[in-house]
Amino acid sequence: MNKQFSQPVKVYLAAPFFSAQQIQKVEQLEQALEKNQTVESFFSPMRCQHPEGLAPDVAQYTPAWAKATMENDVKEVDKADVIVAITDFDGQDTDSGTAWELGYAIGTGKPTYLLRYIEDLPTNIMLTERNTAFFTHPEQVERYDFLTSPSIPYDGKYQ
Repeated sequence: MNKQFSQPVKVYLAAPFFSAQQIQKVEQLEQALEKNQTVESFFSPMRCQHPEGLAPDVAQYTPAWAKATMENDVKEVDKADVIVAITDFDGQDTDSGTAWELGYAIGTGKPTYLLRYIEDLPTNIMLTERNTAFFTHPEQVERYDFLTSPSIPYDGKYQ
């Protein structure tokens, strides 16, 4: 799905951040998005684990926290122009939360862009075939023109 934009885009960054390695990947992608001239701003769920409006004394991993965090992430996907996602999950295909965010975004007509750090890791066709561009290095994201959104097809193994 190629869509052109007339002004820098708002990005939702979908990715797992449950291990030191995953956090490092998210940080690399955040840095690439910060340097990209065609990106106005980005929302990184890793940076918002206590959503605005949630009482400060509500602990993580409680039902109230889970509901508020989920609703905040959905709100941020809705506000974004595009979704950029890290698809590898510690040597496996995409984690379930990232897959849900991508599916929701695709269902609302938002363009998706995938980054996979592991070169030969198979990726599920449900993600690759509605995707605008597929990256294998954060530097590609840093230089990518989100305004014209040129297609970069997936050329890896399928799962």
